[in-house]
Amino acid sequence: MQSYNNDFPLDYYDELEKKEIEIYNEMYFDEEKIKTISNIDLKKILSRKAIIFEDFDYNLPQNIFVINSYKGKKIVGRKIRSTLRIENKINAINCSMITAPMLLGFLKTRSKKGRKIFVEYFPFNNEEKKYIFNDLKQNRLYDIYYPYKYRDFYTNQEEKSPETGWTFNPEKKEYLGYGEVHFRNFTTKFFADKNMDGKNIYDPACSTGEFLSDFKKNHPTSHTIGHDLSQEMIDYAKDFVDESCCCNAINSPLKNKTIDVMFLRFLNSEVVTTKDAYRIFKVLIQKVKKQGLIVCFGHTPVLITKQWFIKNNLKPIICNGYDAKRNAIFQYYVFEVI
Repeated sequence: MQSYNNDFPLDYYDELEKKEIEIYNEMYFDEEKIKTISNIDLKKILSRKAIIFEDFDYNLPQNIFVINSYKGKKIVGRKIRSTLRIENKINAINCSMITAPMLLGFLKTRSKKGRKIFVEYFPFNNEEKKYIFNDLKQNRLYDIYYPYKYRDFYTNQEEKSPETGWTFNPEKKEYLGYGEVHFRNFTTKFFADKNMDGKNIYDPACSTGEFLSDFKKNHPTSHTIGHDLSQEMIDYAKDFVDESCCCNAINSPLKNKTIDVMFLRFLNSEVVTTKDAYRIFKVLIQKVKKQGLIVCFGHTPVLITKQWFIKNNLKPIICNGYDAKRNAIFQYYVFEVI
């Protein structure tokens, strides 16, 4: 896989996307045209010459992911240009979905020296990628972890949303909607057999409110509560939720132990900083009832680790979701408060 070698940031659309198109053309394959194999030889894979992929934390380091653990090994992969981007349905180069061509191999080592990231792995061939991915998509407990975060070249700080939240405009609304179709579909399937009658459903960063509205259509007797930092978003979302409020999630006015299901779609890379993600979550977890559910996902990588969730008395129910239409997996955590 081609490595980056730029000493300065690349222009996002003119230069960075051009590089991503090259990587896409190198890595993409049509799974239907790839031979189906009945097994893989672990020893054979681990005996191959290791490959090193290099990137900088001011390019797209958040595309590097690790899956724990497959046959006792860690799989490393890297996202390639999203099909949604190719179809002009989102304005970002990548999305939350992971497909078979994005698997690189078994992780050997990974490190970061200064601003540069090094990932060393024993490579899979395309037949092995197809075989392993078919295993991964059957198991909802594989944890997808993103170890690296984008940092601004000049400040070395994590990117985050504006202090007043996102502004509303129709184009952004459409992109946000397309980018979460697979999340909505998977949410519908996951909650299909769960009794939500009279349950309080809370989204502390509800954006347009349409995600909660979609949930309400499937569970009409639930009570949806949408908060958001942006007044513009709340002005739009108020028609899509039962109860709304413009506020910072860390100052949520909801009483503790009153929520049955909480959707967290904003504790993510490039939305809040890692430090703030943990700080906000410590407040929000108190809002959920015992045996209530916390669902965590987003367009960009979730910043809080599975291990930290568990240490804070949350029982993992699932760690990833699957979309059959795109044949893709993605981060989708559901935890029960114990």
